[in-house]
Amino acid sequence: MWFIFSLMTTVGAAYLYERSEKSSQEIAIACLAVALAGIFLTLIAAPWQIQLLLLGVALWSYRATKTKWLS
Repeated sequence: MWFIFSLMTTVGAAYLYERSEKSSQEIAIACLAVALAGIFLTLIAAPWQIQLLLLGVALWSYRATKTKWLS
């Protein structure tokens, strides 16, 4: 339950950040802080299958980026 709640909070804060970025900088900064906290909670509360998938994607993207830059 915490995983879904923190994920939806993060998505909502990111949406509000995009909407308020040009009109109010203070609200945009607050939305960014909420989104970062939500990402942190989402990663902690995620089931192990999702954490393993994210680890695999992170390792794959690191290797792909590293080999592209070395070529």
